Amino acid sequence: MNMKKFYIAILVCTALLSSCKKDFLDKTPLDKLSEEAVFNSDALAENYVNSLYVVLPDPFQEGNISAITDEGFFRYGGTSTRYILAGTMTPDNILPIAEGGQAHDTRTTTLNIWNRTYEWIYMMNTFIQKVEAGTKMSADASKRLLGEVYFLRAWSYYNLIQRYAGVPIITKVYTLDDTYDVTRDKFDDCVDFILGDLEKAEEMVPTKENCLLGRINKDIVLALRCRVTMLAASAFFNDPAYPQGDIIHGAYDYKGKWDRAYQAAKAIVDRADVDGAYSLTSTYEGIWNDIYSPEVIWGKFFVSNADATTNYAKKAQLLYSNVYFNGWTSLNPTQAFIKDVEMRNGKKFFEEGSGYDPEHPFANRDPRLYKIVGFPFSYYQNTEAGKTNAELPQGFVFGPSYKGDETMGYPAFKDLNGVAKQGYPSNQLQLYLLFDDKDRSDFEAGKKYPDYTKKAAHLWDASSHTGCELTKWYIPTSPITESEVGSLLYPWFRLGEMYLNLAECAYMVGNTGECQKYINKVRSRADVMMPPVTETGTALWDRLVNERRVELSFEFIRYFDLRRWKVAEKYENVPLAGMLPMVLQKGSKQDTLYRVVRLYDESKNNTNYYWPNTDASKTYTYSSVTPAGDRDGKPIEYIIEEEWLGKKYKLDYGDCPLNISPSAKYFPFRNGVYPNYLMPIPRSEITKSHGQIEQNPGYE
Repeated sequence: MNMKKFYIAILVCTALLSSCKKDFLDKTPLDKLSEEAVFNSDALAENYVNSLYVVLPDPFQEGNISAITDEGFFRYGGTSTRYILAGTMTPDNILPIAEGGQAHDTRTTTLNIWNRTYEWIYMMNTFIQKVEAGTKMSADASKRLLGEVYFLRAWSYYNLIQRYAGVPIITKVYTLDDTYDVTRDKFDDCVDFILGDLEKAEEMVPTKENCLLGRINKDIVLALRCRVTMLAASAFFNDPAYPQGDIIHGAYDYKGKWDRAYQAAKAIVDRADVDGAYSLTSTYEGIWNDIYSPEVIWGKFFVSNADATTNYAKKAQLLYSNVYFNGWTSLNPTQAFIKDVEMRNGKKFFEEGSGYDPEHPFANRDPRLYKIVGFPFSYYQNTEAGKTNAELPQGFVFGPSYKGDETMGYPAFKDLNGVAKQGYPSNQLQLYLLFDDKDRSDFEAGKKYPDYTKKAAHLWDASSHTGCELTKWYIPTSPITESEVGSLLYPWFRLGEMYLNLAECAYMVGNTGECQKYINKVRSRADVMMPPVTETGTALWDRLVNERRVELSFEFIRYFDLRRWKVAEKYENVPLAGMLPMVLQKGSKQDTLYRVVRLYDESKNNTNYYWPNTDASKTYTYSSVTPAGDRDGKPIEYIIEEEWLGKKYKLDYGDCPLNISPSAKYFPFRNGVYPNYLMPIPRSEITKSHGQIEQNPGYE
């Protein structure tokens, strides 16, 4: 914690002139503003509060948290994501280089937020202290801005306890003369403190109808209260093994805490279903391409309102690359994620009656999959420098497969006016290997695949790529360049999440019908229309978990869901697997084989699935892999048992490229604990506290 004397240095781009005193030494520096000036001016105080909104960076970083879960992989994450996904995180290697550590300064995962968050909390405490002591600000501005800061302090502490459990509650404005010897407060005390700040904020901030877009209003307070109370009620923090509670766990109270969470979730959902303040967008991509989306409760906006409909592409903030030129890619979805996206009939691909066709593994799936992931041969606008399509489509469109097969099951190609067109758009993702003068018989030479002729565009390195691209957050009509990939906003809170939050709370308090109702509200979005969920009991829980997995994918949520549910060791030990299409071209015949996750087949144990096994002595075989890195000596298992809706299945990842990362995924178990459920507290902070701050389990 960098507790410095309070000092404000704001570069001002307006005509703020100092008073014209005769004595030159009495003039106020033009690039600095005094405390008195800031806290006695509505405009300057608002600028001060505006700066506090960035206490938590948006997730649109290259090293997105999704790359540490089973959702995606970040190939350039050597000092930002890989050491976390590989289970080698320590109190020393999480510090960024700028703070004297080893982690990348800009490819941040926004997980190690201890130092920066407490620096912002210091500024928040300063504002609260100054305003509550009395200022010359107007009463309206003073009340509103104070309410915003109380919310932002609650938001800051919520993000801390998500990552670290109980943390020091600091309301004092420390000076250089103070001794920093704080200790961690109990988890429940932190939750109560956050809820207290939210109660104050709710009294002071305006309603949505009387608030500027992006600023804190009463509904945003309700949404955060929903998340905080769910976190406190969830299995990791509300564990019967710790009935009295401590710095890691709350005092166990299943009914009381889930009842509280249910009421909090219902309060924000009622703002939509009763008051009509929010509604689901008609299209899934509306949550990121429409700043006036009726679904967004609180978002970070990357353009000004005035430019949103005319010039947003030039003003959108850089996210992370989807497909860059010459293969420069960033966050890529994994097979572990794709295999969980249901077929159009509501079954997973490995269930009997799903209709899954291994020759067309991406056909006839939940329509959201086509908005989230770009597959080989799918349409993708502006993927190469200088190339555009004459008819720019609205949203994502897909045409027939590379082979001219009309049965892929993708939506039809339409022009800007919604008119169906014949033929295939010029731009498509070509994530495959091409084998000239080869057919399936050539695979029986005992190799995983024969020597290929070339890698297609956008497959720079077949051994370190998941074989598909992330298209969520991408707007097709916005050009991709080396400096920008356009999204208009990131939704911190949206109605789709709140519906699923209420569904979870309803399940936990025993209201099966309400749980089904709110899952089905999300599934019945106009461009989704998935079959309704009818299951009960543990099968209903499976449905809820999977619905959050798909609907909220790549939204900063999966990482924390797996931890609060106490199931991270199950999902984060699934192998980090990609997929690879192989196009065989012999004469006029063209064939495509897919290396993807399969339902395990005993008759093909340790052999490839993508050609007939006519001679086992000549076919390529695979087995468990012992990768580089410690992994505590454990190999990567490629056959994973999974339970779904009361039945057990074996899923075989053996065909998949399993060497896409030099660091294998591993959720470690050491000294009787799974340490990665929480972040380690930086060692420098423990040293600074003279050992008063207790380290999280497993990182001692």
